[in-house]
Amino acid sequence: ERRAPWTATGRPEASMRKEKILRLAKGFRGRAKNCFRIAINRVEKALQYQYSDRRRKKREFRRLWIQQINAATRQHGVIYSHFMHTLSKDNIKLD
Repeated sequence: ERRAPWTATGRPEASMRKEKILRLAKGFRGRAKNCFRIAINRVEKALQYQYSDRRRKKREFRRLWIQQINAATRQHGVIYSHFMHTLSKDNIKLD
């Protein structure tokens, strides 16, 4: 009778968890890509960066849009804050 390779240890969850962590650590430098104890910490930190950077990306794009709108309005002799105020007063939404 043949058994699945993970049933030999009696802990398939542990080996599957280890595989998942090492798969997420693929591409890391040094032992962080293949040493499980180091990979756990590096993957956890990478996921934290991933979460915070998704929010930082939105912030940076908003700053870029404001700069571009400001530059365009100043070419026409209008200040950004006055431009945005009149848009909101006239109930015009920018996308």
